[in-house]
Amino acid sequence: MSTSRPRKPSLLESSARPTLDPPARAPPQLFQPDSLEFPPTSHSVPSSSSHPAPKAIHGNYLNYYERRNVDPSLPDSRLSLIPRDWIKGKKVLDVGSNAGQVTIELARDYEAGKVTGVDIDKDLTRKAKGNLDSAWSKQAPLKRLLDESTALLSARKRRSRSPSSSTSTFLDSLPKSRSDPSPFVSSDPHYFPSSLGKMFGYLQPPKGLLSYHLLPTSSSNSAGGGKKGKKQRKEWPIEVKSFPENVKFVTSDWVNESLESDRESYDLILAFSVTKWIHLTSLNAGLLTFFQKSFSLLSPGGRLILEPQPFSTYSRSAKTSGPLLRENYELLKGGAQRGWRWEEGEFERVLVELVGFERRELLGETGKVGSTFRRPVEVYTKRGGTNATTGTKVDTSY
Repeated sequence: MSTSRPRKPSLLESSARPTLDPPARAPPQLFQPDSLEFPPTSHSVPSSSSHPAPKAIHGNYLNYYERRNVDPSLPDSRLSLIPRDWIKGKKVLDVGSNAGQVTIELARDYEAGKVTGVDIDKDLTRKAKGNLDSAWSKQAPLKRLLDESTALLSARKRRSRSPSSSTSTFLDSLPKSRSDPSPFVSSDPHYFPSSLGKMFGYLQPPKGLLSYHLLPTSSSNSAGGGKKGKKQRKEWPIEVKSFPENVKFVTSDWVNESLESDRESYDLILAFSVTKWIHLTSLNAGLLTFFQKSFSLLSPGGRLILEPQPFSTYSRSAKTSGPLLRENYELLKGGAQRGWRWEEGEFERVLVELVGFERRELLGETGKVGSTFRRPVEVYTKRGGTNATTGTKVDTSY
């Protein structure tokens, strides 16, 4: 007995109507895990109550400048207390650079020769690099580069008319004086609006910008000691790169780790509002390590600029920053691990008598009067250079 297969209905006999639209494809999975863990689904996302957000145990607040009630677009008042010649053309380290506003200002407005901003938080370092791109994008072109491009164009025109012209024609046409080689900010608020960077990205920072040179100060020309018959050491001009090539951001626990920039000594180390967090995290031993490392990496005559926090501000920070800082705070309050108090002069005694800095000199105070951000800005100078105030030679024997 033969059996026949059921006939498949033709397209015309089928009740299903054909469609020319292809079925929608599943969205691509863009997640690329760094480990073997799978991405969380909507059913496996932990609640904020069971897994609270990590605490800023190092003072690494995402909106620190807003907490200080400081407009990031305005110059930092702490930097205004520091003489510009301490920064211009110098190698600077900004410890605890956060989102980079101070570091950028040092490089752009104070013309530091090389400034490194270091922070323990990689997210803040990433944000600082974005702020650097934004700061560069909002800069008007360097006036000296405009002058040089104009001179180059003129030289090319002359060469086309006279093939015998040499390169020296172009060199002779360059500006002879560069008394102000720093960039100038455009007065047009629409020069590079913030929305442009968010929509299309920022301008690519240039590479190999022409640098300028600073002559060393007369005080550094004293290798011969001023004695007759001894040859003075020749000082070469200091090369200073233009913004933004003179600034770099690095993620590191600088107290316990080394940076590439540590290979050469610093002229200036800034420690704005970081002593409390080093103290709470690693007690007196960690704070002493920070002071000693700053001293060892400063060149003779180099300066440590300190904005210390009084011990009265430790309690609130410890209570809101997790169990480790709460436990350390209890140790610092008294007993064998009692913490040094800045307001009792103990920071000064450690820095001068134990570490080896010159005496403390107060540059001034900043912050709103009556607030916890009303703090002093101090300077400690390493022996072997010039006195921070008088400019006289400091005795290197100690």
